Amino acid sequence: MPVYLRKNVVYTPPSIENVSDEDEDDYIQDPEQIRDVLPQPYRMINKIINGILDVVWEDVSQKESARIAEQSKIRPPKYDCGVEIQNQTHCKATSLADSGDGRYVFIGLPNGLSVMDASTQKPITIWEEDNMEIVNIRSHVMGVQTYLIVTLDDMGTGRLFAFAFDCLFMLKVLNEQESGAKHLVSKCESSNEGDYAGVVLENTSTKETWLEIHKLPRDAWLRELEAIQAQIAPKQNSQDRSGSPKPSTPPPMTGNPGDKMSYKFTAPTLVLKVKPPAPLSANTSSSTYSACQKIDSGEVIGTGQNHLLSANHLEGRDTMFNHLHENLLKYLPKDNNEEEIVVAPTFHFLNAGRMVPQGLEQPSQAGLPTTVAVWWSGGSHVMHYSLLKTAKDFEHKPDVVWPFSCRICCSSVSPCTVLLAVGLENGTVSLWNRYLGIDKGVIRICQDVPIETVKFLDPSITQPASQGYPPYRKKSDICLLIQCRNGAEYIYNTEDGPSTAPICLAGEPDKDEEKETILDTMPDVPELLLVAQQNGSLLLKDVTTGSNLCQMTLPSTHQLTNPWEPILAFGSGGQLLYVKGTKISSEDESEVDGETEMEESPPEARKSSLFMFQLRSFPSLDPYWKRERDVVSYLVHTTLEQRLEALMKERLAQQALRKTRMQMRWGMLRQELDIIQQSRDVAKRRALSRVPLSASTYKSTTSILLL
Repeated sequence: MPVYLRKNVVYTPPSIENVSDEDEDDYIQDPEQIRDVLPQPYRMINKIINGILDVVWEDVSQKESARIAEQSKIRPPKYDCGVEIQNQTHCKATSLADSGDGRYVFIGLPNGLSVMDASTQKPITIWEEDNMEIVNIRSHVMGVQTYLIVTLDDMGTGRLFAFAFDCLFMLKVLNEQESGAKHLVSKCESSNEGDYAGVVLENTSTKETWLEIHKLPRDAWLRELEAIQAQIAPKQNSQDRSGSPKPSTPPPMTGNPGDKMSYKFTAPTLVLKVKPPAPLSANTSSSTYSACQKIDSGEVIGTGQNHLLSANHLEGRDTMFNHLHENLLKYLPKDNNEEEIVVAPTFHFLNAGRMVPQGLEQPSQAGLPTTVAVWWSGGSHVMHYSLLKTAKDFEHKPDVVWPFSCRICCSSVSPCTVLLAVGLENGTVSLWNRYLGIDKGVIRICQDVPIETVKFLDPSITQPASQGYPPYRKKSDICLLIQCRNGAEYIYNTEDGPSTAPICLAGEPDKDEEKETILDTMPDVPELLLVAQQNGSLLLKDVTTGSNLCQMTLPSTHQLTNPWEPILAFGSGGQLLYVKGTKISSEDESEVDGETEMEESPPEARKSSLFMFQLRSFPSLDPYWKRERDVVSYLVHTTLEQRLEALMKERLAQQALRKTRMQMRWGMLRQELDIIQQSRDVAKRRALSRVPLSASTYKSTTSILLL
C-alpha cells in the first residue's frame, strides 16, 4: 500500500515555556498520558481494574482510619474479677435480685429459690421445688427485716414469697390452676412497699390476655409471720442448747406431711381487672336512640370506643376514599405479616394526686397507692384506674385517659410517684406532674427515632436548686436519663421554671456491638450507671458526663451469659456486684477477644459460675465514694400550713430588727407632726391672702405634705 508524505514539513515541538497550562493531553501535567491509549477491549479491562483498586484502597483507608481512631481512644481501666463463688448451687443461678437494703441477695435456681448474705456470701436458706426454674425476681421491703419476693418461672407461674427470720415462706401462687382452664403469667410486679400486685395473665386456649390487680394483706401477713416466729423460737432455742445444726426452714405447721412449708396465709383480694382495648369498630345499635344511650357523655376524654358511626357510614367513607385515590392505592405498602401481635401491658402503681381525686379525702390512704396507670403495646393512651372502688364488677372504665399523638414505647415513674415520663415513637418524651395535674413539658430528643428507655435519676447528683421564695424551698431539679433506639443517650435536667434542652451523653454507636443496655444505677452512688454492651463488656459510667470510668472483666475462660439481659445484682449498697458468667467451650477459646462478637456454644460444653466484683476497691471510683450527698426530693410542694409556719418563723426571727425600727419610727413621729402642722399653717395663710403660690413654694409644700 503506497504511503504519501508531504515534503518540506518540519515538526518542531514547542518549548516547555510555551506549553499551555490548561492542556490536559500534556503528559507533563498528567504523567499517565505518557502512555498510549489502549485499544478496546483492553481499555475497558483497565478501567474495571482501576475501579476495583480504587474501591479496595478506599476500604483499606477506612479500616486503617478506624483502627487508628480505636487505638487513640482513652479506654477505661479494666478490673479483673476478685472472687468466684464456690457454692455449686449458686453457680446455677437463673436470676438475681437485691433485697433493697443491701443485706441479702435472692438467687433464682433451676429448682427453687435461695437466699445469700450479700456481705459474707454465705447461704442462708433455700426453697426447693421441682419444675420451678425462676427467671425473674423482684423484692420489696415489707417490714422490719421482712421482705416480699415476687417470682416468675419459665412455666408461667407467679409466686409470692416472704423472707423473715432467715426463713422462706410461700404466701400465694398467683395463677392457681382452675378447672378446665390454664392461665400463664407473663409479667408480675408489685408496688414499692408490697401493698398491691399486678399480674398479666394469658389464657392458653383462647389466647386472651388481661391484667389483674390484687390487694396484698401486708399487715395481716406481718402479724402471721410474727405468730410463726413466736411459735418456732422455742424449738430453735432448744436445738441451739443441744448443739444440733440450725434448720434452714421451720417444720410444717399444717397441710401435707411432705410439704416443707404449708403455712396458711391470708389470701390477696382481687380489686381490678383490665382487658386490652378492642379495635375500633362500627356502632351496632339498631336505632339512633339506643346508640346515643351508649356513647360517652363527652365530659372527659375517652378512648373513642363508643361513637355514633354506623357500619354503612364507614363503608361509604371507604368507598369514597378508594374512588378519589384509586391511582395511588397501588403504592400503599402491603402488610404480609400474618403473625399475631402479642399485646402486653405496662403498668405503674401511683399514689394520690389531683388528677384522680379518690383517696385524697381519706387520711388512711396517705402514702399508699390509689391509682394504677396502664398502657398497652401498640397503643397511644395511658389509662388511669382507681384502686379504691368497691364495686362488685372488677372491670370498669378508666377514670382518666391521657391520649398521645403517636404510639407509646416506654414509660417510667419516679420513686415518689409524683412524676411520670412517657416515651413516644416519634422521639418525644412527655413529662407529667401528677400531683399538680399538669404537663411539665414535652422534650424533643431525636427526629423520628423511637425512645427505648426512660429512667429517673436521683436529684442529688446535680447542683442544689434555687431556693425560690425564702425561707422554704420551692424548686428542685429533675434528672431524666433517655436512651433512643439507635443507642444515643441523653440526660434532661429541668426545674419548675423554663425547661432546658437535653444534653447528649453518647451519640449513636458506630458498631452494633457497642450499643449499650442500661441496667441500673448504684444504690449508694447514684452518679454511677451500670451498662452492658452487646459485645459482652460490663461498664460503669458517670451519668452526668457520660464518660466510662471502669470496665469489669470476667476471666478469659468465661463470658457474660446474656449481654442484652445479664444476670447480675448489687449487694451491700453497691459495694459488691454479683455477675453470672458462662464458660466458653474449647472450640471458641481461640476466638476469645474483647472486640469479637460472642457465639453460642453447645449447652454440654458450657459451665456457669457466679463472680463477685468488689467495687469499693476500684481506685477510679474513690472520688465518688468520698462525696457527701444530701437527700433531695424530686419535687417540693408546700401546703398553706407550711407556708404560714415558715412566714411566722421568719417574722419571729426578725423581731429584734422590728423593735429597733419601731423605736426609730416613734422618735421621728414628733418631727413629722411639726412638719405637717407647718404645712397646714402655710396653706391657711395663703388661702386667706388669696395670693397664688409660687412654683418653688408649691414644690416645697408638696414635698412636706408627701413626707
